[in-house]
Formats: sequence, structure tokens, C-alpha cells
Amino acid sequence: MKQPLEKYIVSQIMAALKKQPGVVVRKRHGTAMGMAGDPDLYGTINGQHFEIEVKRPGENLTPLQAQRLNEWQLGGALVAVAHNPEEALLLLGRTRPSRPYWICTNCRCVWPGSAAPDFCPNCGNARFDSKAVA
Repeated sequence: MKQPLEKYIVSQIMAALKKQPGVVVRKRHGTAMGMAGDPDLYGTINGQHFEIEVKRPGENLTPLQAQRLNEWQLGGALVAVAHNPEEALLLLGRTRPSRPYWICTNCRCVWPGSAAPDFCPNCGNARFDSKAVA
């Protein structure tokens, strides 16, 4: 099966987020004035700033992308790595999970399943927060 293009996933996530009350979301376009490695999407959820790096299934963060997400998180933003709209909504607290999952404490990517991986496939971190199905 052919992997969807990242721009298609970005548009799906943006459409899902725009339907949420209290959410403003924008696509960051790469320009000469932009910062290399900054996440694809940014916005606010009820006044709380967020940054989301969008990845195709099976793709990992580059070290620079992981560093930028960490900078945003240290600055107080919600950060996430999302491969689909469900992950973006989960990480912003806008949907209930359909199965148990884990969230990397560093890059905030989602790992589904009853057991956490040994290390995050995106950033190499070994610590995860467990989230059970509500």
C-alpha cells in the first residue's frame, strides 16, 4: 500500500483541528525567514500555544526537529508528533483513545499498545507516559 504524502496528512489534521471549538491552527511554510526544523503546524487551543510536527507513518523526527519541539515545550507550548488526525486530537486532549497508548515524554509522539517501546522511534527517549482507554 502506498504511503500518503505528508501534505495530505497535514490537510487532514488541519481540517480535524479546525472543527474543534477554541482551536486556531496554521500551517508553517518554509521560507528564507523561517527557522529550520520548526514544526509544520502551530496554533492555540483555548489560548494555549501548540506546535505539531507531522510525519508520514514510519517516519522519524530528525535530530533538529526533535530539538525544535523540545525548545517549544520548554517555552510552555504543547508539542506533538502526529501521523494522523486522531493522534493530533489525542495529544491536544480533544478525543478519547480507542485503545491504550503511550506518549513519549520528550517529543510527545504516540505509541499504541499495552506496552511502551524500549525507546522512542522518533527521538530515542526511553521514558513514556501511559494513557489508558477511558
